[in-house]
Amino acid sequence: MSGLSTANRPHGTLLLVRHAHTEMAGRFCGASDPPLSQHGIAQLAGFNERLAAYPLIHIFSSGLKRARQTAESIAQCRGLKVQYLDFLHELAFGSWEGLDWDQVVARDPAYAQHWLDNYPAVPAPGGERFEDFCRRVQRATSVIAAQVEDGCAVAFTHAGVIRSFLASLPRSHHASFDPRQCDYLSCWEVSWDGEQWRFVGHTAEPQAASGVTREGAWRQTGTVL
Repeated sequence: MSGLSTANRPHGTLLLVRHAHTEMAGRFCGASDPPLSQHGIAQLAGFNERLAAYPLIHIFSSGLKRARQTAESIAQCRGLKVQYLDFLHELAFGSWEGLDWDQVVARDPAYAQHWLDNYPAVPAPGGERFEDFCRRVQRATSVIAAQVEDGCAVAFTHAGVIRSFLASLPRSHHASFDPRQCDYLSCWEVSWDGEQWRFVGHTAEPQAASGVTREGAWRQTGTVL
């Protein structure tokens, strides 16, 4: 039996936000560290207003440039500091970093098909194993939970991190999550009750991300790059 009654448990809120657009859209971009594109920088205009209903007290971010730049734009508006967590980095794709799917297939069609057929059990060549990735995502959310309590926080991170975390959560009958819907600056709300996270839903309508490819591998696996 829990040590806290339902009435006495904290009820924190966390927003998970994918970073803004980069020039590597449509390519495998995990451990790669590109900055935001000009389109991505333009996407940031007015984004703080989209989050205006949330009284943020904490801002967390992946340490990669694309997430850092996105987080810092909100931190400046709110007068808050960003706490960087390497646990929030994207899944690393090894020798596939910087390639699009056609290039991956051309390089090694047999392994590409093997990866596609067995995703996510098989890593990209030299890439991070999915189970290791999931463990560090859970570590990140544990670190955040310890600080959020009754407050409201935002974490700027990556599509793979958001999908992995949300897929593991219980949800109410009216809340749904489509893993293909994780465009740049998409925003997802989860709640913390002192014991576990729960999926709430999608919030703050994302701006369309030009140049995002959803063909080939990512159409079948739900991996939007």
